[in-house]
Amino acid sequence: MSFMIRMFYLIFLFAFLISCSAITQGQLFNKKTGAEYIASKNSYKAGADNISKTDNNSDEHFLPDFTLENLHKPGFSLKHAGIFDKKLDIDPAVKERSKYDIPIVVTERVEYYLELYARRYPQTFQKWLNRSYKYMYIVQDIFLKHGLPLDLACLAFAESGFNVGAYSHAGAGGMWQFIESTGEIYGLKNNSWVDERRDFEKSTEAAAEHLKYLYENLGDWFLAIAAYNGGYYKVVQGINRYNTKNFFELKKHRFLYRETENYVPKFIALTILYNNYIKYGFKVPDTSPLVYDKIVLNQPVNLYVIAEMFDISVNKLKELNPSLKRPITPPTDGFTLRVPYGKGSMVKTALADGPPEDFLGLKIYRADKNESVWKISNKFNTSVYEFKRLNGINYNRILYDRIVFVPNKKLYTAGYYDKFLREVRPYVPDVYIVKKGDNLYDIAHRFGLSLNDLLAMNKGINPRLIHPGDAVVVSKRTDFDYVRVAKNGSAEYVVRRGDTLWGIANRFGTSVNKIMRANGLESAKLMPGNVLVVPN
Repeated sequence: MSFMIRMFYLIFLFAFLISCSAITQGQLFNKKTGAEYIASKNSYKAGADNISKTDNNSDEHFLPDFTLENLHKPGFSLKHAGIFDKKLDIDPAVKERSKYDIPIVVTERVEYYLELYARRYPQTFQKWLNRSYKYMYIVQDIFLKHGLPLDLACLAFAESGFNVGAYSHAGAGGMWQFIESTGEIYGLKNNSWVDERRDFEKSTEAAAEHLKYLYENLGDWFLAIAAYNGGYYKVVQGINRYNTKNFFELKKHRFLYRETENYVPKFIALTILYNNYIKYGFKVPDTSPLVYDKIVLNQPVNLYVIAEMFDISVNKLKELNPSLKRPITPPTDGFTLRVPYGKGSMVKTALADGPPEDFLGLKIYRADKNESVWKISNKFNTSVYEFKRLNGINYNRILYDRIVFVPNKKLYTAGYYDKFLREVRPYVPDVYIVKKGDNLYDIAHRFGLSLNDLLAMNKGINPRLIHPGDAVVVSKRTDFDYVRVAKNGSAEYVVRRGDTLWGIANRFGTSVNKIMRANGLESAKLMPGNVLVVPN
């Protein structure tokens, strides 16, 4: 009897030890992080395996098998869906959209972003998803041409929600959120007429080149994505300091910016959602891909004129040409105008046959300093009132060498003229009104310029003969900012996307408090299009 008891005890003990071992292994498995992710290093063109073919010993590539109905149940967590501890039976429809060509690693932070966009703010991702369908095939075609993983297109969700008109507080712009200096490296222009960071084709070409450069130098897509957000040299510093080329290991050291640490998990979550949006309860996008013809122009055209002539919506032309800062194409040759598909040959033929002024509705003219408004209006047989109105001026002489718009009668009698007028900003550089005791050297120093720079921007000015009330150009690059200089030295400025009160005050050498008092503002919130009085 005692022998049987001892045997039963040994069997029980043996079973208990086996179960403990299994639990320990399960716990260790659940503690896996991105350090164990399986990523092919052979070629970024080859891509990662389909998740249905992933090694059975690694479940980190598998997606949770649940719907938004489960997500909305109280107390539900993605952990309960078995992300880490079982292979999931994914529906056939999902398998077709689950061929990732980058490694997919599900960490707790990835879970957080999945819950954020699928449970807390599904309307946000649905909006992004709808917008992405206009551009996704264009983005993926360009990435394919550059040999990049197509899933990298989902970076545009993280950057801007596929918003070509997005601007950040730091001045980054467009779908891919390039700052101006990085955009210039890849040939994106930002001048008086266009901001090519907003051009969905050109900016995507730039993003593809930049991502390819980052990957070729860092050798890992997660590091390349982190560098896209936080800067190449910051990531390199982290690699050298901690002797690792694993993003998740680097993240443990808290060396990268917090935004960058979250950026990669956010991208992974958005990639999962995009590739499986039906399974996650989202609707099929209600938008259609953009289709269009292209015309290389050798003359400037007015979008309102083109729209009226060829029965095209002005908003559609703006949507197809988002780089334009106003509804006029640049006066230089070579701008590529997009028009709705099927309209290209018609517009191209008309442009070749008709006089250029018929398609512009105005003349672009460089006025001399002190040239009278009456003289210019008389020269081009136009109304003084409409000339002033179009150029946003209330004085009778041009204060400095500048470009002005001279409307013809056909333009300012057109039904669309008032709408057009609100969108056209006159060519006005930053100016300083000379005060008693000023000299050019002091003015140059105040605005961070050399005396030679200042003289170059104010041709014909005599340094020894400046008087209080004179206007001196103080901007190195002249933009079509809507700035009207008044007699008392104050200015009127039209707020643009991305502007802040601090930035405007710094630009004009005044204070935020003065601007707020001059405009009766109770908060620092600005709306694009608002006109601010900027006191000197």
